Amino acid sequence: MCQNWGPMISSESLAKACSEVGEYSDEQMVGEFDRFFRAQPAICDFVVESTHDSGQKVQELSLFLSYMIFKAAETDSAGSVTQLSPATIQAGYRETELWMERLSQADAAELHASIAASLQRDSEPHLLQYVISELNEPMDDGSELNEEEKGEVFFVVKTVIESLKTQSKGRIIEVD
Repeated sequence: MCQNWGPMISSESLAKACSEVGEYSDEQMVGEFDRFFRAQPAICDFVVESTHDSGQKVQELSLFLSYMIFKAAETDSAGSVTQLSPATIQAGYRETELWMERLSQADAAELHASIAASLQRDSEPHLLQYVISELNEPMDDGSELNEEEKGEVFFVVKTVIESLKTQSKGRIIEVD
């Protein structure tokens, strides 16, 4: 059982990270991605492997949103984000599967309410709202992801969020 002491990432940290990244030149962005790949190789490997067969748009958006989560976590913790292990990411993957399973058990009439309630209970509402809003925006080329692609990106990025939560400050984990 986990007790939350508030969200891992504040809305202020997320806004600051978005503002900083919005100011980056293409060259700075390449440097940031290189730094992200060095700082979190297990996250990057997971995203690339999970989206390998999904097409370039899905893979690029999944990597970008994973970077943004990393950047927001870094902003929130004054620059120190623990490097995640493959085992931590695997645990995050299982948590995401369980979360999706709980949602899938709701019947069609309850689904919207169930998703809304689940997002409100989540310890990372700011990150999830950001991800959902980004998924509903057109891509840089003006194209949009279809529902299946959006679901795939969401699952991958939710896994990254779940993985970071296990490393986060302010959580008490009790073994049943």
